[in-house]
Amino acid sequence: MNTTQRIAAAAAAALLFAATPAGATNHEPAPPAEQPAEQPAEAQWPPASTHGKFVPFPEEFQQPMTFPACDSEVTLTPGDVDEREYRALVDAEGDTVVQFHGAATVDITRASDGAMLDEVDASGGGVDIFSADGKSITFDWAGPAVVVALDEVEAQEFAEAGLPQAFLYLSGELTETVTFESEFQPDQEVPPVASSEITDNSTEYVFNLCNLLDQAAAEETSAP
Repeated sequence: MNTTQRIAAAAAAALLFAATPAGATNHEPAPPAEQPAEQPAEAQWPPASTHGKFVPFPEEFQQPMTFPACDSEVTLTPGDVDEREYRALVDAEGDTVVQFHGAATVDITRASDGAMLDEVDASGGGVDIFSADGKSITFDWAGPAVVVALDEVEAQEFAEAGLPQAFLYLSGELTETVTFESEFQPDQEVPPVASSEITDNSTEYVFNLCNLLDQAAAEETSAP
């Protein structure tokens, strides 16, 4: 949250965080209530409808995102490849459906030892569904994708599904709905997560990011 910015399914989570003070910088004060200023479409998330047209991913959400993971902190940074686009539509129930596609890579770094995974493919397309009441988001992403649990509630759901707290999957699909304790407001702190439910898990070739970072650290240590 978030989510993302999320990069891939974690990109979905990172997008959510990127739209809040927890992940944003230089936050301008809100205009007076009697003179509301319309927020530009590229600066709000979930975004306004693009009326079926795919548009470039907003630059303000292409920032490094840091999460607690692997007994340390893990930072996801957009890589050299970034061809992501999205389109947003509002359905009859008022839910905002945001579809993503396009090639993308991400660099993954662990703070404790500097271990790094370079140019990890995160090109799997996906859909985020923001509920009309602002209390839930459904992430539906195909691999390859990188996922990092947002908190202990989500980590527990991952564990019950046999998934690590932070992982990469190369193919298949993961669908998850995160419900918050209160309505999410872009200009406020992200509400606590009330529940997380994985409704579809056909992921294949799942790799624990912590193990991959351990391997990268070992290779760096053994290198001449």
